[in-house]
Amino acid sequence: MDDPILTAVAVALSTRAVEGLTDAAREALASVMRLVRRKATDHRALRALLSAEPTSPEGDDRAVELRRALGDAAARDPDFDQELRRRWETFQPTTVRADAVTNTVSGQVTGPVVQARDISGGVHVGMPARGGDGAS
Repeated sequence: MDDPILTAVAVALSTRAVEGLTDAAREALASVMRLVRRKATDHRALRALLSAEPTSPEGDDRAVELRRALGDAAARDPDFDQELRRRWETFQPTTVRADAVTNTVSGQVTGPVVQARDISGGVHVGMPARGGDGAS
């Protein structure tokens, strides 16, 4: 079974993506990383994966392997698992920047939807021409 918290931690650690995080989020993620690095001192696979070069967010091979190693470490050490989850829960709420925008669409949508934060210039949203191909 896939654990979303371990997956999220693995992706965050494998990409080392911190650009755009608030200062509080960076510190909270650093706390997660310190915990994982301490665990890696007695977990060979985790240690090897942490020393590998970071990947791009699109490249998920390292994240998948890191997720497996984290799962193994967590299964072997319930205290590590509990502390990792506690620190991740501390990190999560700090990731939203004050100037961030969250767009949500729910329910059945039957027409155009535009989600944006800052738009320069105009936006025209129109229904397609009758016939559905946009041709007149």
